[in-house]
Amino acid sequence: MLNRSFEENEIKKTLSWLSKHWDRPIHPEYHSASTVDEAISMLNSYEGKAKLFSGGIDVISLMKNRVLLPDVLVNIKPIKRLKTIVVNSHGIAIGTLALINDLERSGLIKDKYPILFETAHSIASPHIRNMATIGGNLCQDSRCWYYRRSPDTGISYDCRRKREEGKCYARGGENQYHAIMGESGCVSVCPSDMATTLLAMDARIKTVSSSGRRLIPIDELYTPFGNILKHDELITRLEIPEIPFGSKQKFIKFRLRKTIDFAIVSVAAVIKIEGKVVSDARIVLGGVASKPYRAVKAEECLLGETITERSAAEAAERAVVDATPLSKNGYKVQIVKALVRRAVMS
Repeated sequence: MLNRSFEENEIKKTLSWLSKHWDRPIHPEYHSASTVDEAISMLNSYEGKAKLFSGGIDVISLMKNRVLLPDVLVNIKPIKRLKTIVVNSHGIAIGTLALINDLERSGLIKDKYPILFETAHSIASPHIRNMATIGGNLCQDSRCWYYRRSPDTGISYDCRRKREEGKCYARGGENQYHAIMGESGCVSVCPSDMATTLLAMDARIKTVSSSGRRLIPIDELYTPFGNILKHDELITRLEIPEIPFGSKQKFIKFRLRKTIDFAIVSVAAVIKIEGKVVSDARIVLGGVASKPYRAVKAEECLLGETITERSAAEAAERAVVDATPLSKNGYKVQIVKALVRRAVMS
């Protein structure tokens, strides 16, 4: 009897919620900016109620699920100077609106930065790569199903990512694709493949806002609940230092469907070798934490060593020494080890 009463109350609450929100329209204002200053001015004037978009893939998805309900959409696609890929004396500068497809097709990228080509080629499907921008890939939101669950289904989770007092439902629930590294109030993972690779490449992003300009290392861009960008801040370009000739570069991604899925685990590795000995190494894991996770202990064990099956296996073991899997994602530990070993040996 108690269970039946509880179920009836839950049904009443759900019906009440649906009758209130089911047909709520989403009709934001639409503006198109032709310059960076114009875009910043629009964002600033709407005080956090405006959202930038270009390809719009993630923004539209969030709006359809009613996770994001902006009053204003600001299209920055017309800003041509944000689409360039330029080689300079320090390395390469990539505009935030450069398409993933542009990176995949660039002969310069493929020759000098094969790890960036491999990453671009692995992202989603060809038609998505022809719409998605590198800046959008860096700024995309969590894929956690509790966070993204549409209230139109009748069930909505007021999770920790949405509200400071909220609960992380994944921690004790369906967490097979969630974090195995780091401790925070939210165990969703950073979905950006580009962020993983760009951290391995020691890249930084340039931003502009009404407060001025910033140069932000990729490692400092993310928090357990998103990123540190202000409501009126726009990424203008990425700066990637030149990678020494002869360095090993590799990006490997494990996913269930090879053409379209987000990474369950990915590994980006840039290893500098001098005289057959490792002089520097950056090994970064994706799909395992709230931001790209630099496997420092794996890097350290390679320094001064030659690349062999033994040293690669040791690096793989060291990469997961700090892992704390949840109830349903312990399998990720073995995938990390396999991918790190392959990346080091490739």
